[in-house]
Amino acid sequence: METPPGRPASRKSLLTMMLAALLGGCASAPPSQRAITPLASAQTLEQRSLSDPGLQRFIAAQTGAPQAADLPWTPQRLSLAALYFHPDLQVGRASVQLADADLQIARQRPNPNLQLGLKYGSAAALMAPSPWTVGAAIGLLLASQAQRAAQTVQAQAGVRAARRLLHAKQWQVHARVQQAEIALWAAQQQLRLQQQVMDTALALQGRTGARAQAGMDTPRAAALAQQGAQDAALQVSRDLAKAHAARIALAAAIGVPESALQHVRLDFSKMDAAPPDPEAVHLDRLRNRALQRRDDVRAAWQRVQAAQAALQLAQSQRDGGPSSIAPGAQRDQGVNRLMLGVRVPLPLCNQHQGQIAAARARLAQREAVLQQTQSQDLARMEQAEAALSAARQQARQIAQLMAAIRALWVDDRVAQAKGLIGPVQPLRARLRLLASERAGLQLRAAQWRAFAALQAALQQHLPPSQAQHRGTSPMPTPTHLSRVVWRTE
Repeated sequence: METPPGRPASRKSLLTMMLAALLGGCASAPPSQRAITPLASAQTLEQRSLSDPGLQRFIAAQTGAPQAADLPWTPQRLSLAALYFHPDLQVGRASVQLADADLQIARQRPNPNLQLGLKYGSAAALMAPSPWTVGAAIGLLLASQAQRAAQTVQAQAGVRAARRLLHAKQWQVHARVQQAEIALWAAQQQLRLQQQVMDTALALQGRTGARAQAGMDTPRAAALAQQGAQDAALQVSRDLAKAHAARIALAAAIGVPESALQHVRLDFSKMDAAPPDPEAVHLDRLRNRALQRRDDVRAAWQRVQAAQAALQLAQSQRDGGPSSIAPGAQRDQGVNRLMLGVRVPLPLCNQHQGQIAAARARLAQREAVLQQTQSQDLARMEQAEAALSAARQQARQIAQLMAAIRALWVDDRVAQAKGLIGPVQPLRARLRLLASERAGLQLRAAQWRAFAALQAALQQHLPPSQAQHRGTSPMPTPTHLSRVVWRTE
């Protein structure tokens, strides 16, 4: 029986259209990527500045107010600059994008595959109209709804975990900036006090030297006074180096070069007072909340959910995995045939027991990591609370000592004004007072460090107690506690 004219051409054109549609749906041009080189990255890093227009727009978006160019850089604004510049957050945002891509992969359907066949039968060359056998089929993977749902749930949990870890990185960056700010403030205050110590020691050296020349004091006393002045000058040099190192550390915590902080005005005046004293009942409530709501705890819980979905996926594949079908057509030596191929895995050698056991083990591991994370967080909270309590107690003791030393110094100055004593004794009392002030400054810095560590451990803003709240205005909630509004430049 002859084939009517036009049918081969129509079948050929239909096959061509199917191939074009399949290939056209699969083909896509990759997006162009901006080339990044170590040189270009280094130049970008070195050119970072706190006057960056993008940074100013970012801070304005977070605070809801325009930022003046001459506005001093407070701890809050420096923390926002760190959220804008720090590379750790760029890595975290890239991790979120990767998790979103994994979710997109889990949701997409598998592509069909085109199967082509060509055979030549020489024995039938004289008997059949054509010795050629040509065939084509389209393979379709039949994934079950349970498998697709488990893959989607696993990827969604991964996205939520990545977002929680990004928010946790914001807290980590903020905590490092806080500690660096406290270190710089303490170094600057120590330098200021040490310069006063040096000036007082030089004055004492001059007075003691004059008394030694007049025979009113021993040469040994003059030598000791000179040594004290030299030690004070040497300590000034050390404190200068510490202040410079603290400035570099603050720049690194923000994610900018040290030159970006050289010509800006830093305002750490809030650290001149003691940090807020939260109530114990309020701390207990915040501690319990943090053990459930901290970002690392929530991320660990999302990983537990992802492991549960992975176990369900492994259990759904115990029958060997998804099957596939391949419908197609074949022209066999002049005869048209329709084909249907079926691929069914046979779980004869194993029923996915190894994969299921591994998924169960990963689930148990994730649950153990969740408990480990909560245990570590609880230890950080308790350590920070203990450090804050100890620093406050020591600060009260040093305050009493400073008051006693200051009273003695005032008495010596009054006695000097009345001509009862000379200038040496008030100068020595002044040195003792400055030494106690340096000790008090160290304890004040320890208070702020413990307070910042406690806030970072709780991932909560600590308001003052009721007594402090009645006497002071409420502290503003840090912007990093709310959702950061990222602006695409």
